[in-house]
Amino acid sequence: MDKKKKENITPFTPDQQALLEKYLVTGTADYSLSKFVPHPKGNLGTEKKDTSATGKHNAFLTGRITPLAPDYWHQDMDNDSPVNLTTPENFDYLYRSASRYAELMGIKLPFRYRKGGCPRLNITELYRVMEECVPECINLEKKDGRLHFCLFRHHDWPEPTLFWIPVDFTERLSASLKNIVREFIRLFVRHHRLYDITETFCYDFAIEELEDWGNRDSDASPKEVRANKRLADSYQSGKRMKALRRMSGKPFCKSLEEAVRNYRTKKEKELKLLELIEDGMALITPESPVLTGYQYDWAYEEECDFPPVGMESQVILVYSADDTLAECVKGYMNSDYQETYALTPVTYKLLTPETDSLFQMDDYPERLSRWLVCFTGYIDDNF
Repeated sequence: MDKKKKENITPFTPDQQALLEKYLVTGTADYSLSKFVPHPKGNLGTEKKDTSATGKHNAFLTGRITPLAPDYWHQDMDNDSPVNLTTPENFDYLYRSASRYAELMGIKLPFRYRKGGCPRLNITELYRVMEECVPECINLEKKDGRLHFCLFRHHDWPEPTLFWIPVDFTERLSASLKNIVREFIRLFVRHHRLYDITETFCYDFAIEELEDWGNRDSDASPKEVRANKRLADSYQSGKRMKALRRMSGKPFCKSLEEAVRNYRTKKEKELKLLELIEDGMALITPESPVLTGYQYDWAYEEECDFPPVGMESQVILVYSADDTLAECVKGYMNSDYQETYALTPVTYKLLTPETDSLFQMDDYPERLSRWLVCFTGYIDDNF
């Protein structure tokens, strides 16, 4: 990103930062994230550091290279057979891609093309040259049987933070305002293709914990055991299940813009909520990016003990952000945060010999996260 582009990404205001610190996923004493240590990304944000975040999937680049070093083999997902990626054809493709990008940068690629030799050594040397030439982070990625250079940069995104959008608070609103808020949330979830909490990877574990509460907590009272069993039933076949499913159904009003414009109120809390909704509507226009389009696992491993925490778990629709099931899900996610890293928005670009533009990134994730801090924080404080 050039300096002019960086200046367009404004930081959090003091008020937003205070909200952010308040709504970091700290959970309860049992579910604390106070010991969270971010995964060593190597290159974070908009600045490139000295160490490249190649990730273990490019491990053949990270060790000491010897003349007799083995080729890099990749497991083919179609026929389950190993495929050698360090071929002369892949080196040629990478070289032409690098040369094209250097041309776009207005520089001469400082690499001497030598025919023959070890493709792996050639690829490794070309990678090191590109790492020195480009201001972005760089990986090697496999796509369509070819190796590609992939340029990427991390957006400024609060981590670790769960932006869980609840619907239970709307039950305490007037009928007209309730429909407005629910319609906005429905459109927001649809635009960003968000999951609801029942679709997260640890939902089933949380349900099992609720149903087995008496055996898991010897100090639990019979009343508490029954309450958690009813809560599990509500998520599986009752009120909470129906409320979450309804959010993916038909509209709550014909025109959200018209409904917001025509709603009359003198209550300060409602006016502020409507203001936040109007700000959020500007983030989900037909031209607005989709959050999942920024998901890129810069440190992907084919076989890993703990997969990263994806954005599909960090920004989701929930019935309640603080009922016992939600706390259970947070607990499982906290455990994962201790073992792995979170995927946060990344802009990335695969290079080809036909690439016709330089790497660019916008500030949409930054604007979205600032709005999410304000929206979820305001709901929690006022409803």
